[in-house]
This record gives sequence, structure tokens and C-alpha cells, in this order.
Amino acid sequence: MHELFTQVLNYKDLSKAGDLFTISDDAIVNDLSEVINIICEITSFPDYVNNDNDQSVVEICITRVTTAIRETGSMEQHAEAMVTLLESCLNHNLKPSQMEGDPPHAKISSDIISCMFLVSIQL
Repeated sequence: MHELFTQVLNYKDLSKAGDLFTISDDAIVNDLSEVINIICEITSFPDYVNNDNDQSVVEICITRVTTAIRETGSMEQHAEAMVTLLESCLNHNLKPSQMEGDPPHAKISSDIISCMFLVSIQL
């Protein structure tokens, strides 16, 4: 996995997360399965729903991953990893609340589904 992804995901380093957009799309998709596995781990921690830093790191990482998939046209190769992440979200609350809006796992699900459908429309 690219060292920048390692730093951002393992240390949940939000200050470096924006730099993920300097990594080539091809490098991102080459590491995609490993990145998705780590994201699944982070989002499964009990305190994830209350940890704004972790949620922001995951959101930026997912945005970078979905952008790379769209730009490389590689959704078919990575659909299984994306579905795995989507399935992991089903183990958590996805119902919006009036006070807080969409829970973080619902946001992840929405991003993944949007990516899948936007890519399939372009094909």
C-alpha cells in the first residue's frame, strides 16, 4: 500500500488525507482491496460513530478511492471490494435522525452506491 495511505489510515492522520489526491489513480486502484479492508476495520470500531476525525479520514479516503475507480474505469475489477465495504455498513445503524442527520455508515453506503451507479451509467 502507498506510504501516504498507510500514514493516513493507520494513524488516522487527517492533516495528510488531502494529499491522497496527489497519488496517481493507477496506484490507488492497485492498493484498493487493502485500503478497503482497513476502512472496514476503522468503521467497525464501536467509537467510530462518535469520532469526527476517523469519520473525516474515512470520508476522504472513500472519495479518493471512488474517484480513482471512476477515472480508471475499473469498477468491474473492484466491485467485490466495494460490495464488501457496503455490506459491512449493514451491520450498523443506517437510519437518519432528526438531530444529527445521516449516520456515518449511511454516508459511506451512499458514496459507494453512487459510485457504482455513476460508473455503470458511464459504461
